[in-house]
Parts: sequence; structure tokens; C-alpha cells
Amino acid sequence: MTRLCLLALPVLLGCAGTPRVDVEAERAEIARLLQGARTAHFEKRADLLTAGFADTSLFVARGEVTSTTPEAARERMQAYFDRSTFQEWDDIEPPRIRVSPDGRMAYAILHKRVRLTAPDSTGATVADHTVFAWVELYEKLDGRWRLMGVASTDRPGE
Repeated sequence: MTRLCLLALPVLLGCAGTPRVDVEAERAEIARLLQGARTAHFEKRADLLTAGFADTSLFVARGEVTSTTPEAARERMQAYFDRSTFQEWDDIEPPRIRVSPDGRMAYAILHKRVRLTAPDSTGATVADHTVFAWVELYEKLDGRWRLMGVASTDRPGE
């Protein structure tokens, strides 16, 4: 009888103790990270933008695949932020966020309009308007969402 009770315990606890995932709470956490990226652009804070990067993240853009560390990405993004002034970094449509049923993987599909000014090669300040669409891939590691990769496209704005 004791053996039967012990065998039935995992079923009573929910499939061998598999924790239930609050997918909506996880989606809200990804949405919070996305909002933090917007803040990082306007406050020129590459540290905030890269805080959630994995030890190595992959980026697909302009026909290339590159990998980077949080430190290298922070340096590159800070240089970009230092020379740019953002007027707009806004969703054209709401982000599409999906979290896997087990709560370990997620993605966000974003569509943004970006307007900024930055110096050109002569030092003259020029306006730039670009429309971006990209996918961010996340994995939950040690209880925190980590950005594992981004695949991005862009086109000049209208």
C-alpha cells in the first residue's frame, strides 16, 4: 500500500512534479524587457539594453550572422547611443510575444518606426527614419530571461 501511494504521489502533484508555468506572467516579463529597451534608447543607456543578453548572442542582419558578448554589444551600442538623438522608437503594431508551454523559451516579434538624428561622415547632423522588423529569441536561464539571438530587417522610412 505504501509503495502504491508513493507511485501515485507524482500524479497527484501534477505530472511528476513538473511546475506549472504562468505563461501570461512570463509574457508580461518579456514585455517589460521590451519596454526597457525603449527606455535604454532614449536615455542612451547601453548597460540597460544589454543587461539581459546571454553570454553569447547571435545576430542576423544585412546578410550576415554575427555573435557578440554583452560587453562587446554594450560598447558598440553605447557608441551608437552617444552619437544619436532619438525622436521616435515606437511600435507600429504591438509586439507579438510567445512563451513556450514549459516556460523555458520565448520569442518576440517587433515592428518599429525609428527616427533619430546623428552626425554623418562630415560631422553634419542628419535625420534618419527607418522602419525595422525583427525577432528576438529568449531562453530562461537561472530564473531570468536571456536574449539569445535577433534576426532583423530594415528599410528606409517614409
